[in-house]
Amino acid sequence: MTDVAKSTHRNVRIGSAIIFSLVLCITTAAALPQAHQDFSGLWKQDNDRCQPKRNGEVKLHIEHHDQELTVETSISRNSGSSRHAVQRYTTDGTVSTSTGADGDEFHTSIVWNGQNMVFSIEEHEDGRVILSKETWTLIDNGAALVKVREGANSGERQTIIYLRQSQ
Repeated sequence: MTDVAKSTHRNVRIGSAIIFSLVLCITTAAALPQAHQDFSGLWKQDNDRCQPKRNGEVKLHIEHHDQELTVETSISRNSGSSRHAVQRYTTDGTVSTSTGADGDEFHTSIVWNGQNMVFSIEEHEDGRVILSKETWTLIDNGAALVKVREGANSGERQTIIYLRQSQ
């Protein structure tokens, strides 16, 4: 075998080894479970960015650890009235029952869709059952929380944006 042929054969083997290593790395990385976003923090509703626009002051204190999610909601209206509620959930699809800030009973299950949390909500209000879906997404490098609410029967869609506050 000539020196040129030996060099070409060696380069082909090295190139094949590099390609195999890259494919192995990519396949291994794709098979690893993705770490989910952490929604923990103190959040304040950005009324001007919400669709439709909102008023009053809404704050969320979220504690998120693995599958455990606790959301403490404080609402202060311009009229001086205020409401407070604490909901505890799991993010494994198990249904959690809680009472909202307005006194309604909620049956909620949460699952992950990529890095987003998807809430399936059954609200019991004045003898009626209202079904909705809510998707939580972190944007702006985790500085903002976007909640998109969609009514199952009404087709109504709301986008509520909260900004991360320093604690």
